[in-house]
Amino acid sequence: MSNQTLDPSTLTAFGNVAAGHDGVLSDPTGALVIKPCTPAEIAFYESVTTSHPDLAAYVPTYMGTLSLNPAATAEASTEDLAEGMIQTADGALERLHGKKLETELSIVLENTAAGFSKPNILDLKLGAQLWDEGAKPEKRARLDKVSKETTSSSLGFRIAGMRTWSAVPSPLAEDLKSFAEVEEETGYTVYNKMYGRKFKAWNVVEGFEAYVLPPGTKKGRRELERARRVLVEFVDGVREVRDIFRRKESRMYSASILLVFEGDAGAFGEKEDLLKKVPAKKGVEAEVEDEEDDDDEEEELPKLVSVKMIDFAHATWTPGLGRDENALQGISNTLKVLVELLGKVNAEIAML
Repeated sequence: MSNQTLDPSTLTAFGNVAAGHDGVLSDPTGALVIKPCTPAEIAFYESVTTSHPDLAAYVPTYMGTLSLNPAATAEASTEDLAEGMIQTADGALERLHGKKLETELSIVLENTAAGFSKPNILDLKLGAQLWDEGAKPEKRARLDKVSKETTSSSLGFRIAGMRTWSAVPSPLAEDLKSFAEVEEETGYTVYNKMYGRKFKAWNVVEGFEAYVLPPGTKKGRRELERARRVLVEFVDGVREVRDIFRRKESRMYSASILLVFEGDAGAFGEKEDLLKKVPAKKGVEAEVEDEEDDDDEEEELPKLVSVKMIDFAHATWTPGLGRDENALQGISNTLKVLVELLGKVNAEIAML
């Protein structure tokens, strides 16, 4: 998709944002996400396509850019711009999501949540240092404060946002009412960015458990087996992302890992059954298969889980400077928490 002007009246506010900036839009089909961006983010996505094919499977597919009329865009994204404010402990007012970027340029990406009946989404913000070298002193101080007061400093990541779906939404526990709200129309429980800030390194696994097994979920064998399948896929995906970035020389400040899984139990089971019918491809047979047909088949496969890296507004490749230990700390600790939770789920299954 080349850079072009698009009538914003065809776009709608994107409803599956777990965290991030305001002003995110979607096309009428729901297959694309259009979000305000920086030139650096465009350059990063373009470089993945041309120079880092091993990473391509773990970032949303880059479709191009759009130039939107700023006045019309503001009107089209009123719902996003109306995000509430909250009062923090020190009396300051703070948005539940990031402010809208002041730019007419938007990047067009595949919607990672497309293909799921009820996508459950977890956004994990990476890094103990959250600012790049171009950040002003006041921004550095603000982000350093956030890092120090959250698991960003100790683990190199924090839960930035979360959406979970339930066929029968459970009422929020009293201790969650300031961190989440239940959307009665959609059945989603939406957790704001302050939710992740309440965890410490020793109990952050509880946040992951509330994502994979939302409060009110019956912990029977079927539910636990489904959670185990999801966690195995997440562990494999995050491990692969970690191994890829161990080979890279980059700096990615405030990038995120986005985890998505099918939250509808019925759809999950149907997709599992379909996937069991897909023959495994091995060795020479897989290598000689027509590449175009292979791509078509992959597009048609049902989606149970997705592991993606997102948010590259402050990302650059840095040849000669070594790997990004700041982001890698968060990726590695995310993997450790997922493995810990998988062990817990396996133990609960063994006790049934």
